[in-house]
Amino acid sequence: MSRPDADPLRPESEVAGSALSFDRRRVAITGVTGTLGDALARAYLARGFEVVGVTHRANVESHSCHRVVRCAQATVTDAEQLLDLDPDVLILNAGRIETAIGPAGTPLAGETAEIFTLNAIFPALVVAAVGSRGTRRRLDLVAIGSIADGSPSCFGPAYHASKTALHSFIAGAGPIVNAAHPLIRVRLYRPGVIRGPLSFAPCLRLNRQGRALRARRCRNAPEASLIAERIADWIAGDAWVGSDPAPLSFRALQFLHAAAPDLYYRLQRLGWRRGSRFEEVSLREQTGAWSAQPAEKLGSKESGV
Repeated sequence: MSRPDADPLRPESEVAGSALSFDRRRVAITGVTGTLGDALARAYLARGFEVVGVTHRANVESHSCHRVVRCAQATVTDAEQLLDLDPDVLILNAGRIETAIGPAGTPLAGETAEIFTLNAIFPALVVAAVGSRGTRRRLDLVAIGSIADGSPSCFGPAYHASKTALHSFIAGAGPIVNAAHPLIRVRLYRPGVIRGPLSFAPCLRLNRQGRALRARRCRNAPEASLIAERIADWIAGDAWVGSDPAPLSFRALQFLHAAAPDLYYRLQRLGWRRGSRFEEVSLREQTGAWSAQPAEKLGSKESGV
């Protein structure tokens, strides 16, 4: 297999001293600037792939990729541009987390739109685009989801819902695309918590006790390099949906949500009363003493974009 040395997306950087061979397999990875994206790039470099990193940022340099290209990752045109990279493996890893909340912990419209666009809508557009155009050779399209899908959370409503939407779409559209184009495999991998600064992301609404529980889980989380190796090995296999080991509590919540949705909702209400640092604000509002506060923010919103 030989490829011309041309791509529709302008290279932003190249690995110093690397000579690209267009006879080797190519992997394109979105969210390459994030913790998992960088680890995935390094894992595929070690496997001898030509690694193309994708980011929305300008002037990005990466020593884990042969080159980095820019893509806004928002529209049908952006989806087509990714496919024009002509990869053998396309990993849709980019994602956003909630880093700003409104008074009393309410979700913000702008944050919610950004999270759903990158975590669910854009991957769906890529799947739709590849289903329309097909391919002349094998393509593994792998979306990165989360073991948090299927269990809504009042402490991270937009993120959990976006990953649930992603899983639902891949499981529904993937078989259709594969039936129409047998060389295309649309697949999903669901990692769990990865050690790093963004593993503390769902803490904006938690009280002190909740943050302590989250910190303990983050300290025990595996490194991104381990997860990346696990994902790369899984992609080389034949499964359609892969997952990191999920805690028993996650599996129990997912079952409860599916089997008794009203009871699950009531459980979320109880969890909010016990775990939210905004419960005192809610009580003040009920007594007429509450006043709106500015939106609160936490660091970077990017888990790799």
